[in-house]
Amino acid sequence: MNKIIISKEFDPYFNIAAENQLLLSADEDIHLFLWQNDASVIIGRNQNLYAECDLLYMKKHNIKAVRRFSGGGAVYHDRGNLNFTFITKEKTASQVECLKRVQSALARLGMECEFSGRNDLLYKKQKFSGHAYYTDGDNYMYHGTILVNVDTGQLAKVLTPSKLKLKSKGIASVRSRVVNLSTIDSEITVERVKQAFIDTFPYDSMEYIDRTNFKAPLEQMLSAYDWLYAQSPDFEIEFERRYPFGNVSVYVTSSDGLIQNAKINTDSLLLIDFKPCESELIGKCFSEQVVWECIDRYVANHLKES
Repeated sequence: MNKIIISKEFDPYFNIAAENQLLLSADEDIHLFLWQNDASVIIGRNQNLYAECDLLYMKKHNIKAVRRFSGGGAVYHDRGNLNFTFITKEKTASQVECLKRVQSALARLGMECEFSGRNDLLYKKQKFSGHAYYTDGDNYMYHGTILVNVDTGQLAKVLTPSKLKLKSKGIASVRSRVVNLSTIDSEITVERVKQAFIDTFPYDSMEYIDRTNFKAPLEQMLSAYDWLYAQSPDFEIEFERRYPFGNVSVYVTSSDGLIQNAKINTDSLLLIDFKPCESELIGKCFSEQVVWECIDRYVANHLKES
């Protein structure tokens, strides 16, 4: 029987883990999962988080980062965005049919849209929906986003990586100009889009899920360092900071989320041997904050002893 499942949770770790759990229990009928997240950045399975977003801005504004199981590019979510997922068996799956269901829901709101070759839905050449698909064994899901009333100012800040010199073997996102549906038609809301999906999907039953009635075992894994950062492709990164005694630049190579090599230079007139600090960094989990904290401690001790 076709079913609609609607999440009452807004935590991206729960929702993406729930989506995966629903995928693992797929059958030949079609299940439609509708869900929303609080402010978060969702990156593709093979992407480098450091190359996709501004992690310092995200930390300051309490925006979560999540690595999903499927491929594709980085996307920003908040409650002004509706996410949809069609789940079935691969042998009965049809990307064309999934897309038609999305277009049918939007047509109910008076929105005529076209499909782009980059898995995007466009309204007059402006993107408001990005899509991807994923298989696990013989299970299949087709999912995407609908931008209704997303904070586009924050989206632009979050999806602009810090000004770091970075070379990554990961797959980079293709940035597109995006538009909210509410900008096109002020009467369109997330609830109206959700209802349009419900009205146009031929379902036999509907279920609401949250942490009290649905177990998503991979939720903790999704929020763990090893999944979010250690899964990043190998990369090289260079950044710098101004200290009272001069500029300090750092060059780091990282593999499996760990620092493999570090080189620290300064234009200071002070004679500071950073080799012990470089050695201390090797093997640590990489983050810019970890590197600067290590250098700060080393410099403080050096100045104290000199």
